[in-house]
Amino acid sequence: MEIELTIAKNLVTRALLEQKGIPCVCRVGLGHDFEIDFIPPLPEAHGIVSNWDRKKIEERAPAGAGGRYTHYCFGKLSLMPIEGRKYAIVDLIFFYEDFGWCPVVVDGEYGPIGSFWDEEE
Repeated sequence: MEIELTIAKNLVTRALLEQKGIPCVCRVGLGHDFEIDFIPPLPEAHGIVSNWDRKKIEERAPAGAGGRYTHYCFGKLSLMPIEGRKYAIVDLIFFYEDFGWCPVVVDGEYGPIGSFWDEEE
């Protein structure tokens, strides 16, 4: 999974992008759009995620009902530079009020499959 990130290039953002667990807002749309934004007080940044699999995300983070997005939540993100504005997503976790932190990507691979709903027999 990769992200093309639009962010100012300076010493502050260079140091920020080296951090683990950068706070963010994650939005996965009904189509094939997946966006991540940094929120204040962090520097403004907007990223478009590529090379992702909706089914694998939904196995690790519960999809919501209704609206423009299947997932709209706070998250934490760790990146590794690839080239230019492209970064590999090393770690990504989503936060849900009713489930807590849901690891989506761990060490560059999809995380463990979650257990969100009771199985009906």
